[in-house]
Amino acid sequence: MDPSQLDQQPGKIFSAKLRMLSHARAALVRAIAASASCREAQALHSLAWKLGLASDVVLATALLTRYARRGLLALAQKLFDEMPRRDAVAFNAMIAALGAVGRVADARSLFERVPSKTPASWNTMVTCYCKAGDLGSARLLFEASLRAGSSSVVSWNAMIDGYCKAGRMDDARDLFERMGSTLPDVVTWNTMMAGYLHRGEPAATIAMFHRLMQVHHHHQQEHRLRPTTVTMATVVTACTQVGDFALGRQIHLQIQQQGTRTDAVLSNALMDMYFKSGSADLALDVFHAMPPWRRNLFCWNTAIAGLGMNGRGEDAVAAFHGMVGEGEVKPDAVTFVAVLSACARSGLVAAGRDLLADMLTVYGVPPRAEHYGCVADLLCRAGRADEAARLVRAMPGRPNAKVLGSFVLDAGVAPERQEDGGVRLSEWAARRISEMDVGDSAAYGLSNMYASLQRWDRVEEHRREVSAAVRRGKGPCCKQPGRACYDQGFCTS
Repeated sequence: MDPSQLDQQPGKIFSAKLRMLSHARAALVRAIAASASCREAQALHSLAWKLGLASDVVLATALLTRYARRGLLALAQKLFDEMPRRDAVAFNAMIAALGAVGRVADARSLFERVPSKTPASWNTMVTCYCKAGDLGSARLLFEASLRAGSSSVVSWNAMIDGYCKAGRMDDARDLFERMGSTLPDVVTWNTMMAGYLHRGEPAATIAMFHRLMQVHHHHQQEHRLRPTTVTMATVVTACTQVGDFALGRQIHLQIQQQGTRTDAVLSNALMDMYFKSGSADLALDVFHAMPPWRRNLFCWNTAIAGLGMNGRGEDAVAAFHGMVGEGEVKPDAVTFVAVLSACARSGLVAAGRDLLADMLTVYGVPPRAEHYGCVADLLCRAGRADEAARLVRAMPGRPNAKVLGSFVLDAGVAPERQEDGGVRLSEWAARRISEMDVGDSAAYGLSNMYASLQRWDRVEEHRREVSAAVRRGKGPCCKQPGRACYDQGFCTS
């Protein structure tokens, strides 16, 4: 339209300005939500002022939420206090911001001031209490929301999630059953499955999954009950933990048949399952099916560790170099534990030495005790105990049981290594471990070494020392059940 015509039509000018401001408002809201830093959000805040949109409740709420997520509570609070008009969404955003930093009392005080509470208001406050671990107050508020007729499935899910994270699965299950057959959605089922898994009950997780599939089928494939990638990743992990690899493979087939989107988490769970079942090639099929940009650090670490676990050390080293060669993902300490463990299992002495030497200088990852432990184990397995001892003596800091344990565990591996020098080295390592923790299982390792060499006098002497330690309350009997002395950072296989 020609500007001269607009001068004669003020109504059209006003409408055009309104359209322009409407577009600007929508663009600003999108930009605020996508802003990567606080500085960007503040710049957009200034732009809103210049456009006369600072008092817009939608814009202000978007800014408030962005400030809160950045931990800038003071800015969020100031913005909230200066808002000329606040709707329930703005109140809920501020309540969530206060709850996120543990100011639950302030959040409750603000909740009481909400002029017209929506189901989201109740959900937000229940979630605040659950995050703070105050499940008693959360339950009271949840029950109040039911009486007020302002609850939703989100409130139920928040309460169940609070119980699950606190390990109170009986309470979570009671609430779940109280929901009936129509109210739960797939988030509810996922929450229950994850709760059982985290509590160490993978069989219960699998049972919940089967029940979900029955309900989903009964409700004629209702979309809100359709299993998600979270559902599948959780049940695959449960299958791995109970060793039901046949079921895990069936679920993978189901994923492929239904066209379920496979993200990094689900791919990682599938790889872990296949590696632990000894099907390394199937695990690699899952890995290679992932787009390169979706392979995060966890996926690479799983691939490297899994290859090493299956005796494919050279492939593990090649995978490591493939990861760093792409340059998109940087290795961390866990990556080096995985690749050095793979070297130890496959006897790749030169590769292990080079990787340890390059950790800090090339990759910027400082070697830790577990890394020295892997290389010491590698050298001991290769019959180079003296070199391993030199490495341990030269490492920064005092060696711990993970590092020293290599010399004890390797002591009787092969007859050609059963020489006095090797025995003395093993004795030295075991004594050092005993100085740190007399109850360490290295005590048993040393006893077994003496027995393999038929040094029965030393066996009896050593066992008397261990028995005396047990009587003093320091021996192996006092160790917590299920606690291994060597973690994943040290190879004992």
